[in-house]
Amino acid sequence: MPYRCMACAELESDGNGSTTINSGLFAPRSRNHRIALGAMVFAMTLALVITDFMTWIELDVATIFGLPLVLAAPTRSRRLLWLLTALLIATTFAVYAAQIAPGSFTLKEPYFVNRLLNAASLLLLGGLLDIWMRAAATNEAQARLIRDQNDKLQAAKVSRRMAEVQEAERRDVANHLHDLVGQKLTAISINLNIMKGQLLPDQGRPIGVRLDDSLRLVEETTESIRDVMAELRPAVLDDFGLAAVLRWYTGQFAKRTGVATSFVELGPGRRLSATAEHTLFRMVQNALANVAKHAHAETAVVTLKTDPQMTCLAVVDDGKGFDPAVVRQPTLDHGWGLMILRERAAAIGAKLKIESAPGHGTRIVITLDGDAA
Repeated sequence: MPYRCMACAELESDGNGSTTINSGLFAPRSRNHRIALGAMVFAMTLALVITDFMTWIELDVATIFGLPLVLAAPTRSRRLLWLLTALLIATTFAVYAAQIAPGSFTLKEPYFVNRLLNAASLLLLGGLLDIWMRAAATNEAQARLIRDQNDKLQAAKVSRRMAEVQEAERRDVANHLHDLVGQKLTAISINLNIMKGQLLPDQGRPIGVRLDDSLRLVEETTESIRDVMAELRPAVLDDFGLAAVLRWYTGQFAKRTGVATSFVELGPGRRLSATAEHTLFRMVQNALANVAKHAHAETAVVTLKTDPQMTCLAVVDDGKGFDPAVVRQPTLDHGWGLMILRERAAAIGAKLKIESAPGHGTRIVITLDGDAA
């Protein structure tokens, strides 16, 4: 079996070309287990202290008194470790002081030297265990960080895949509307016009009015279908890119909602990946939907700034604003739009910044590095 460093984090492939981070095996024990172990070790220490006082038999302190320190290590409590170390060292000298006769103390007395060496051994053992505890705590923190990174990587992967599936479904629905409903409406319009041209003069007026009304309804339905198709999958996005579709959509949004909405493009402009362009467009749709539903704004501005290193997209409105800290978690009727924005940003590796305050409007900024785009 090949060697695997348990204290290190490794990058491993999941078999599908994506990369996840695998942590070592420094999994923290449960809190209840540590508390029980600490209580047991402390009780053992007190038992050894009492035994040393009651028997006055010289113990091999470095071995016997070192046992509670070793057992205290799995608790990862440095405070408990040094408390036991201090208690045991104090016990070694207290027992010696209780055993010697008054006035007979000398620095060269063998029993005192033995206890002094034992105390030094306890200090050394405590120091080594303290270093080990620090290293173990660092490894546990790294393991937690790695698990968090794994969770984020998996969440981003799932979000990206969901976005791709949604776009594919939107494209299929738009194609079906165009191929089936659109063609049938066109055929109905042609048939109605043929019928209108074949009316006899004495039948023209009453039936012609009905036919004209039917033709008008067919035309309105066709326009509605085109609007739905544009919402599902704007052809201008695939053909001309993000800037063109945002310019078109802000105009449509202004006509539909009455909010004076403008689009500003800065920088030389460049095409992004299809996934990035579609996701950024959907994020603008979400942001403007929030403006229409909640902001009560009079104006909104969508700004797209591109350069070789970065793409920055901002949606600013002059509405009533809100406190971002209050709506961090979605409720039954609020907060879902912001959550969707965060998930879409995470799916393409973009940074999302939301600035708002009651009465001061809202500013949403999406930043995408050039490498991610």
